[in-house]
Order: sequence, then structure tokens, then C-alpha cells
Amino acid sequence: MMLGRLLLACVCLTPAGPVQAIYRCVQVPEEAHFAETFDSGPLDRRWVLSKAVKETNAEALKYDGQWVLEEPEAAMYPGNRALVMKSSGQHHAIAAYLHRPFTFMHTPLCLQYEVKFGRDVECSGAYIKLLTQTHQLRLSQFSESTPYSVMFGPDKCGTSHRLHLIVRVTDSSNGRNQEIHAPQPADDLTVYFTDRQPHLYTLQLYLDSRYEIFIDQSLISQGRLLTDEVQYTESSDSQPESPVSGLGAGSVGALGLELWSLSGEVMFDNFLLTDDLELAERWTQDTWGRKQPGLLERLLIATNSRPWLWGVYVFTVGLPIILFISYMWPDKRFGPPDQDYYYKKSDEPQPDRQPERDQPDRPTSLSDYGAVGRVGARRRETQKAQRKSDLEVENE
Repeated sequence: MMLGRLLLACVCLTPAGPVQAIYRCVQVPEEAHFAETFDSGPLDRRWVLSKAVKETNAEALKYDGQWVLEEPEAAMYPGNRALVMKSSGQHHAIAAYLHRPFTFMHTPLCLQYEVKFGRDVECSGAYIKLLTQTHQLRLSQFSESTPYSVMFGPDKCGTSHRLHLIVRVTDSSNGRNQEIHAPQPADDLTVYFTDRQPHLYTLQLYLDSRYEIFIDQSLISQGRLLTDEVQYTESSDSQPESPVSGLGAGSVGALGLELWSLSGEVMFDNFLLTDDLELAERWTQDTWGRKQPGLLERLLIATNSRPWLWGVYVFTVGLPIILFISYMWPDKRFGPPDQDYYYKKSDEPQPDRQPERDQPDRPTSLSDYGAVGRVGARRRETQKAQRKSDLEVENE
């Protein structure tokens, strides 16, 4: 009974709908090479829509997919806007210049942003490109052929759920560009595309070619890019990146999203590019961390996709309560106090039945059985005579 009341209280105290809280705009750190929350100002204040034409074998296609700034449908923090790729079955391209170029020479690279897939995803990319700093870089002409140094982020098509990390390097022996593809994470990524919740994607890239990939601050992949295990492919663009400590991330001048989506409604928020890992940690706490649900809410949300967790919760909560009561009150008596079985756990074992005191002792020998039989016969004769006398009285 006590356990049921506890579980009922947990459910009742959980808000039925999103609880709105006061949202404070996050201050953009000046030390960051790029930071964007989308909470203030129009979209075109910093971001440039591509006017380029996407060339294919069959036809030339425009990047005419729509980009808008919106608050999430379940707005727990009014005023917290995000960038949304709206259109279904369209090509989208948008980019922004960095506050200052990022040169991958003496410090690590940290890139992170949030993604939320708002519909049932059939085929949609949500990866970001760090565009190489060149004299030819024009964001209004940003397209799939624009040179980039790093591509990172989630991508889904059909039953394939992928997380890309591609770094372009220059072969110092012949000057040719190559693309290094990091192996896919071993974890199943399906839930990040289907739960309709925002997720934080973080890439940390180091000078010795080590990389670490996090989702929601949990490490899901790590390794070295310059090994025999990674995949190398020839890069088609003609603008080489300068090799730096063996890893040619080069100089980055802008970042952009060049994507196609069958379903649309993909939300992006809180972009950050920096070489300061401590700054990235503070930014994460001020953005992603502030929007995370409490422990109780997370436990209840988890049961939506894993109902068996209710059994775990009952066992985890109920067993300690029972053990606590047994330990704290070892002399507690059980049962109604007016019954014979009212006893303590520490009492001596009690017999299942006690002999009734009002009944005569049971016969223990053959002679006893005979005496008992004669007494019973006399009783039956007396009762028969009494009934006969009663009938005569009634007849008179």
C-alpha cells in the first residue's frame, strides 16, 4: 500500500504539460570563433541564403528550401528560438561567416550544436560544414561544391542512421586533397532521429589527429583519423588545404548547412565553434544544460519507450522501503491484537492450532471410546423423549 502511494505521488507531481520558465538570452562569448543562439535579431542579420544552383546529371536545381526562426511547439522557455529547415522534398543551403577565421595550428577544435527532428524522418541530413577560408568564398553561392575542411553531424536515409565526421587533408607528396571518413559509432543511433527531442552533438578534434564525438555529453565515438583503419577518398575540389601537424583542417572562414530533406521540420540551435574547451563547457551549461528535465521527469519519460522500467522502479523503490521498516521496527507485532496469532517476529514459533478449552478431552483408549459411546446414546434417548413430550403438549 505504501509503495503504491509513493508511485502515485510521483506520477501526480509530474506536470501533465510543459512548464514554462523565464528564459534568459545567453550572452555570446567574444572569445568564441562563432556562437549563435537565434534568440535576437532577424535571420538575415548574420546568415546568408544561398542563391546558387545545384547541378545534377539530369537538371539544375535551386536551393529554394525555406529557413525560418521559430520557437519549439512545446515552448518550455518562451523566447528561445531556433533555426528550422521547413520545406519537404527541397534543397536547402544557408551559411554565416565566423567572427574570426579558425586556424587549426596550436589548439583543439570544438564544434557543437543542437538538432531536433520534428517529424517521422524518412530521409534527411542535419550535418554542418566548416567552409575553408579562400578568396573565392561567397556565401551567396554556397553549394555542395564549396570547399570545406570538416563535415560533422547526423544523417538518415531509409533504415540507415549515420553520424558523419569527414576531414579534408592534403597529401604533401602530391598536393592532392583527400577526405578522411571516421568510422561510424558502434551504438544504435535510431532514438536520436525518432524521439522528437533536441540532442546535442559535439566534436572535439585534436592536433595529433585524435577525435571525440559526444551526443548529449555522452562519449559515443573516439579514435585517430590518420590511421590505416579510416577511409580515404579523393576530394574533387581544386582548392587544397594546408597540412597542419599531419591533419589538414586548414583555415575555416564560415560554417554552413547544405542539406536535402524529404520531411522537413528539422530544428537547429546553439551553434558554437571554439578552441577553448572550458568555454565550450560553460556554453553547454548555459544553453543545453538549462533546458534538461529533472531526474523524476527523465525517469518517467524513459518509460514511454521502455515500459519494463516500471518493474525496475517498483523493485528499486519497494525493496528498500520493506527492508527499512523491518530494520527500524523489528519488534512490530502483526495481526489483530485479540487473536491468538498476534505475535512478534522474535517470538517462539507458534502452533498452527490450539486445543479448544471448552471441549472434553478426546478419548485415548478403546474403553474411553466405549464410555463416550454410552454417554452419547443416553443423550440421544433423552432428546427423543423431550421431543415426544413437546408433541403431546401441542396436541392437548
